Amino acid sequence: MKQNDVLNVSGHLEIWKIYDDGSEEKAFDDHNVITSGMGVGLGLLYAGSGSADITNFQIRYFQVGTRGDTVIDTYDVCQVSLVSALGQEHGVDDYKNSESPLAVVYHQLMDWDGAAKVDSEGSTGWYFGLLPDSTIKRVDLNSITYIIYLDRNSCNNLTLNEVGLFMQNPLGLGTPRSVLCAYRPYTDIVKTSDFSLVFKWTLNF
Repeated sequence: MKQNDVLNVSGHLEIWKIYDDGSEEKAFDDHNVITSGMGVGLGLLYAGSGSADITNFQIRYFQVGTRGDTVIDTYDVCQVSLVSALGQEHGVDDYKNSESPLAVVYHQLMDWDGAAKVDSEGSTGWYFGLLPDSTIKRVDLNSITYIIYLDRNSCNNLTLNEVGLFMQNPLGLGTPRSVLCAYRPYTDIVKTSDFSLVFKWTLNF
């Protein structure tokens, strides 16, 4: 089965800064790249060869990263991971402090060959932000919007410039192995406690 047979998805990403006084500032607005991982996940679903649980094919996780500027002119559908996802050097503290409600989970990431991707320290564990049900909205029959909310106490004092959406566990493994479905590097945003960041990511199927 060719990827074009199962993959007819496009997407658009907006990023907003939200300040305490209620004011808003748009920081980014552009299309994203739907990666080959989306085709892998949908291919497994349609072939009946992946997870037996349909919920494992849902997009339920995200990552943000700090070195997307190195691929801003070269990234494409072959992207399988963020260039420098948060959490791999300093653990969950990169994502949140004790006052942040952000839900973060730790499990495997699928590499290009389906195996668990290994980070620079030799670990197969990766940190992901969780997308609660309340942040996933059906816009119309063929469009879904995912809202990533980084509150004032999340990801502070870091230069964020890449983000990805991940399918939950399409292989149905005991230890979840998520696959990157959509990716976008963007212009640098130095995250501080002065504002929250909201990513509004719409996928059209």
